[in-house]
Amino acid sequence: SGEDFQKSLNWDHVKRFKDAHAIPLILKGIATAEDAGRAVELGVDGIYVSNHGGRQVDGAVASLDVLPGIAEAVGEQLTVLFDSGVRSGPDVLKALALGADAVLLGRPYLYGLALGGQEGVEHVLRCLLAELDLTMGNAGCSTLADLVPDLLTRSPR
Repeated sequence: SGEDFQKSLNWDHVKRFKDAHAIPLILKGIATAEDAGRAVELGVDGIYVSNHGGRQVDGAVASLDVLPGIAEAVGEQLTVLFDSGVRSGPDVLKALALGADAVLLGRPYLYGLALGGQEGVEHVLRCLLAELDLTMGNAGCSTLADLVPDLLTRSPR
């Protein structure tokens, strides 16, 4: 069963895989700063902050909520990828501002593919990038380096 499969995987498997293979290793499903720190200790090349769409466990923590702590825990030691509910340019902006190095898309490109093939995927990506560009401009950001956590908080009155 799926439950048995998840119980069978552990950090020793990650270490053995990393030691046995000279390829970059990215772990998906990281949802705590502690697990991110463990990934750093094992020499993982990147982590993929995701709750797998929240479908694995009802009520799973929102990936965007844990992203800042995870990004802080790993610093510049490895690449932080993010994908969890990304549907628009503002979603991309939030993830980048909260510490993701890159944002991945799940369903949006699949919708484009289903509706229009390659042209549909290209349209979805163009729209998403245009939304990101507009959102950055509205927030007063001209480069990705301008996307910092403070951008997402209200100034005290």
